[in-house]
Amino acid sequence: MAETRFVALTIVAVALLLALSRLTKIPPSIALFTGGLASILLPGPLPALRVDPLIVLGLILPPLLYAGITNIPAELLHRAAWRGVLGGALWTLGLTTACGFAATLLLPGLDPVACMAIGVAAAIAEPRVLLETGLNKRMPPAISEAMSAQLVSAPLLGVSLSIFTAKQVGGPFPGFTAIAQTLAYDAIIGGAAGIALGFAMAALRRRLDNPRTETALSLATPFAAGALGEAIAASPVAPLIGAGVTMAYIHTNKTTGESIASPESHQLTEDLWQALGAILTGALFFLMGRALPEALAGTRALPWTTLATAAISLMALCWAVQFTLSWAALAHPNSPPIPREDGGRVPPWQGAALMAGGAGRNVVALAVALALPATLPGGEPYLPRDAVVAVVALMVVASAGLQWVGVPGLVRWVRPVPHNQP
Repeated sequence: MAETRFVALTIVAVALLLALSRLTKIPPSIALFTGGLASILLPGPLPALRVDPLIVLGLILPPLLYAGITNIPAELLHRAAWRGVLGGALWTLGLTTACGFAATLLLPGLDPVACMAIGVAAAIAEPRVLLETGLNKRMPPAISEAMSAQLVSAPLLGVSLSIFTAKQVGGPFPGFTAIAQTLAYDAIIGGAAGIALGFAMAALRRRLDNPRTETALSLATPFAAGALGEAIAASPVAPLIGAGVTMAYIHTNKTTGESIASPESHQLTEDLWQALGAILTGALFFLMGRALPEALAGTRALPWTTLATAAISLMALCWAVQFTLSWAALAHPNSPPIPREDGGRVPPWQGAALMAGGAGRNVVALAVALALPATLPGGEPYLPRDAVVAVVALMVVASAGLQWVGVPGLVRWVRPVPHNQP
């Protein structure tokens, strides 16, 4: 089968599986991954799944991340910007370090760079299943806002680390000094460039009165940010996040109430991003389902039981780290209290359990795994890639399944005042 036809059929499969999940009430992420896994049973040869990292990092991730950031309400950015950014940074760096080190113990023989890639993928989390099932409406505002605000810094650090990791494939562990310098340059220089791009795009859109043109500019912004990041030798995600936060923050003039976009443009753009996000997210889950059997077959030195055990252990470690960091944040004197339905307050440790359980492994983690190069600089195959893909795929799907099954009971146990109640 030609690769172009395979891509076309993938889009068709994603659309049908999204419709099936709507009819059966199964979370889309579970339905899409299962569909991708089942596609290996189709008759006829299918092309080997070796996704070009440039396609994942340059074509799939920019619109996905930009859509998520620009959908964050401006009021939330005003209330919880710095707390969310700092929390997301500590969350991501803590998980990356803990899971990367644990991977070296759980997967003996895997090179340090591959273990670092697993740690990066494990650290990128979001409440996707909560949104898919509507459980986010039953979460208390303090927790749901913290999760949303973390979407600013967590992808920036995670994707920057993943790009840095991909460049180290085949070499020794780069060291923490080199990692810190890369993250600082991406966050400061790349973020500043993105902020400037966001203001420029906002100024241009204010001068227009054409919904189609405004929507085209909105669609072009994440790709322009990626090109800008490449031009200044920074992560393409840093300018993207800077531009997205700027657009969300200044979307409406607080003095005049005037928006940078017309109501028609706003509705058209919102519909476009939602549809595009659903298709791209679905494609990643479907492709990961397709890639898992191939990855398991390619990990010759590591049996699937070892990979599954590593995925489960890393999931437990993620929950422990998330619980610890969330408990510390919620127990801080400046943290807003979480009211309980019976009139009391939710203890910080119970709120931390709910926050840790609600943060599942992110679809961006799938992109991080698929973006690892399949070959070394000399052209030889990079064998540890299959182990990384297998472990990350198992973690993402296990996380989605556990959230789908376990979070409703967790909410009933904690009994917080839902988000839609005063």
